Parts: sequence; C-alpha cells; structure tokens
Amino acid sequence: MNATSYLTALGNEVKKGLRFAWSERLQILIELPMFAAFVILLGPLLGQGDQVVQGEVTWTLDSRTTSVMVVWFVPFTFFYMQVVKMFWRLLGEIQAGTIEQVYLSPLPTWLVAAAGRAVAAFAETVLVAAGTYGIVSAFVTIRLDWSAAALLPLAMTMLASIGVSLIIAGATLVWKRIQLVNDTAMLVIMLFSASALPLIDVPGWWADTGHFLPLTDGVGGLYKALFTDEPVTAAWGMGGLVPLLATSLGYLATGILAFTLGERMAKRRGTLGRY
Repeated sequence: MNATSYLTALGNEVKKGLRFAWSERLQILIELPMFAAFVILLGPLLGQGDQVVQGEVTWTLDSRTTSVMVVWFVPFTFFYMQVVKMFWRLLGEIQAGTIEQVYLSPLPTWLVAAAGRAVAAFAETVLVAAGTYGIVSAFVTIRLDWSAAALLPLAMTMLASIGVSLIIAGATLVWKRIQLVNDTAMLVIMLFSASALPLIDVPGWWADTGHFLPLTDGVGGLYKALFTDEPVTAAWGMGGLVPLLATSLGYLATGILAFTLGERMAKRRGTLGRY
C-alpha cells in the first residue's frame, strides 16, 4: 500500500464521521440551550461554597467566574463528544452488523475507529462552543485573553480524550452493554477536572488524584494560558507540563492497547459483531 491509499482510507473515515455528526445536527441544536443554561446557572456559584453551606448565596452574573466556567466547558465538551459518541456509534455498528467493515481499510483498526470520531467531535465542539459563547455573552461579558500557548493544553486534552474513547471502545467490543460504566467515568472525570479551577476549593487528596485523570491538567493549563501570566511550560503544579504530557500520552497509549486487546478477545470469542 502506498501513501495515497492510506490517505484515502483516512479521508473516508473522516467523511464518515462528519456524516454521522451532520445527521445529529438537530440533536445538538436542541441541546445547545441546555449547555448555555448550565454555564449561566452554575458559573455564578463558583467560589461561593461557604455561602452555599450557610444558605446565604448571592446569585449574580459575574464576568470572571462565568468566563472561567466557559474555559472549563470547552475541553469537557470535546471529551463528551469524543467518548460518549464513540461508544454509541461503535455499539450501533455492532448492532447493525457493519463493524467488520473497518478491516477493509489498510489502516490499524484503532486509528480507523478514532479518526473520524475525533474530527467530528472537534467540529461538534466548535459548534457547541460558539453557540454557548454567543448565548452566554448575551447575558454577561466573557473576557478571554487569547494566547497561542493555549494550543498546547488543548492538543493534549484532545489526545487524552481520544485515549479514553479507545479504552471505552475496547471494552465495548468485548462486553457491549457498558453504558453505566461509561456514564460513571464521565461523571468522575467531570468532577475532578473542576478541581483545576482555582475558584473551587477541594481537599488536597482530591487535587492530587486529579493529576491522574485525563482532563484536569489540560483545564489547568488552559486557565493559566488564558487568565494568568504563568507559562504553560512550567514543569509542575496544576496544569504543569510534566503531568499534562504524562497523562495525555499515557491515556493515548493505554487506549490503543486496550482497543487492541479488546478486539483480539472479541475475535477469539467470535463475538466481535454479535450484540
């Protein structure tokens, strides 16, 4: 196989992923107001833990806290689009009996599974982020000092998300009905990634554990790039370069391995395309 064949196969998977994304445009548009409402309603509560406990909450639309919430929301949206929809689309192909088509490609099957979904997730995230920004900014000013340094934590967050989606995909090939596991993982990662925001006080063990989860240091790096003068290349701390690279590349490598092992186990059992 020459390079043209590989590029054609990769392009076909990307087109397939984008067609899936386009078919779900109505669902995304319906969900968009809920995403915006989530940011608007939760953003003003950040940093008011003591007041919440005392029952003396002052709910106001604060520009800074809402802006921080938006920065957290964008990488989590990509993570959601990548992981959850990878699970459902893979499960759909298993149920439809078309999962074996991935073996017609000269590319590794894990790359076939991830490529189209990653591009589609990126496109969906851009749409959701732009829509959410537009709706939220109509109620409160969003202030972001864009910096090219933000591209590093964004890229690492994408790699970590792809890795987790491949872990879920590998498990789906073997056990199929793992929706509860998938949803639980999403909830845990969402809660721990919020610990990267300095407006939220969490116990030390919580912050330390967050370094081992895929989004926490990516969110921390984004916060540093967009709201502070701290360099994203600092080695340690929340959003530090060492934990950021270690978790992102580690999850990607683990995802490739998990998908490969899950695929082999399903083949050995003869259950790859059986639901």
